[in-house]
Amino acid sequence: MQRAEQHKPRIAVSACLLGQPVRFDGGHKRDRFVTDQLSRLVEFQPVCPEMEAGLGVPRPTIQLRRIAGQVRLVQSNDASVDLTERMTGIAVARARQLNGRVSGLIVQKKSPSCGMERVPVSNGPGKPSERNGVGLFVQHFSRHAPLIPIEEEGRLNDPLLRENFLERVYSLDRWYRLEPDDLRGFIEFHAQHKLLLMARGSEAYRRLGRIVAGVERRTLAERRHCYIELFMQTLKSRVTRGHHYNVLQHIMGYFKRHLSAEDKRELVQLFDDYKAALVPLATPVMLISHHLRKHPDAYLESQHYLKPYPDALALRAVV
Repeated sequence: MQRAEQHKPRIAVSACLLGQPVRFDGGHKRDRFVTDQLSRLVEFQPVCPEMEAGLGVPRPTIQLRRIAGQVRLVQSNDASVDLTERMTGIAVARARQLNGRVSGLIVQKKSPSCGMERVPVSNGPGKPSERNGVGLFVQHFSRHAPLIPIEEEGRLNDPLLRENFLERVYSLDRWYRLEPDDLRGFIEFHAQHKLLLMARGSEAYRRLGRIVAGVERRTLAERRHCYIELFMQTLKSRVTRGHHYNVLQHIMGYFKRHLSAEDKRELVQLFDDYKAALVPLATPVMLISHHLRKHPDAYLESQHYLKPYPDALALRAVV
């Protein structure tokens, strides 16, 4: 069975979530999952675009405000202090600096600079605000570093979103460690992620396979670029219990000839229990791992589906 990842991915994190006193009032928004659990398994790159913009602590609050049909980033008590261009420049510079160096970004929810969604957009004094904004830093960072997974700390309280985010983080980190001209490594990367991709349906896996095979006669660099864009977009999609169930049955086919009738019945029952939401994904995966230790299979042992991130994260115990 594959060993847990020894290499620690690097994740950029809003500095306030790490407990740094960088908020407008000198406070922080320390997040316990980030600082107490995730910190043991990844390296952090703190970011605070408002501090990088030279706003200091303490500082006046800022907000997204719709002015003449455009959403601008301005000082809350004085809209003439417009920080839009400054924040945009910081986001673009950070994206270029961190692209290829960090495998994820965790940001503070509802922040006018860092919020991913539902950020308040003011329409001016006395008018109701909208709740459909995106923090200006995140908006431009994601545009210039589209491969990097981004999540808010609040959304990471959802077990499915947390599992999906970290699956993408560890997958992108493995990609970063490939040498650009390593064709064999490229082919192996695709093969080792087959079941992770198959959990999203077979079509994306086939499309990615055609890119690896060079069907369209592109250069290796062009194939790699097209591949990782589609790969990360594919992993972003949520996996249903039905999809996992299909993958589990596929896995069983590789070593069922080695199992007794009783072992087969036990596996099938666990698969059915998982599909019926009676047990988490970790339960059938643990039993599969047990049988693989007794009946090794090089192909299955290479599959990151069975260990997409360190077991210590315990993410599949709740999905």
